[in-house]
Amino acid sequence: MKHPRKRLRKDGKHAYPSGLKLARRRKFEAVIPVGSSKVRSNYEKRCAEYLDMNNIKYQYEPLILLDGRQYRPDFYLPDYNLFLEICGYRHMPFYSDRIERKQMIYKKNRLKAVFISYNGRGSLEKLIKSELEKFGIEFIE
Repeated sequence: MKHPRKRLRKDGKHAYPSGLKLARRRKFEAVIPVGSSKVRSNYEKRCAEYLDMNNIKYQYEPLILLDGRQYRPDFYLPDYNLFLEICGYRHMPFYSDRIERKQMIYKKNRLKAVFISYNGRGSLEKLIKSELEKFGIEFIE
C-alpha cells in the first residue's frame, strides 16, 4: 500500500505535495586544522592540532577491517600502534551504544584503543595528554 501523501514522478522517485516541509540533511562541513587534513568536529580539530604541536604522527580516520566490517577510528597513532577515539556525544543513547560496540570490537581483536569522553568542560588537551601518557607517549609541553 502506497503512502497517501506521496506521488511518483516520471523518473520513479517520490514527489511530495507542495506545502509539506521536510527536514533537510545538513551537509558535512569539515573544519580544517592547521597543517593537517580535514576533520569532522571541533573536538577532533583541537585533538589534531594538539598532536601536531607535540610532533605525534597520526592518521585521520584510516579505514580498518574488523570482523568483516569497515571502521574509521578518529585517529591512529602508528608509532604507538594505538587508536584514539574522541567521544563528544556520550549523552546521546545511540552514540553510547555505538561506542560500547566499538570498545568490545577493539578488545576482541586485541587492539590498543583510547576512548576520550569529553563533555566540553575543562581542557580537552589535558585530557588527551593524561590518557596518552598512560601508553608511554611523551609530550613536548
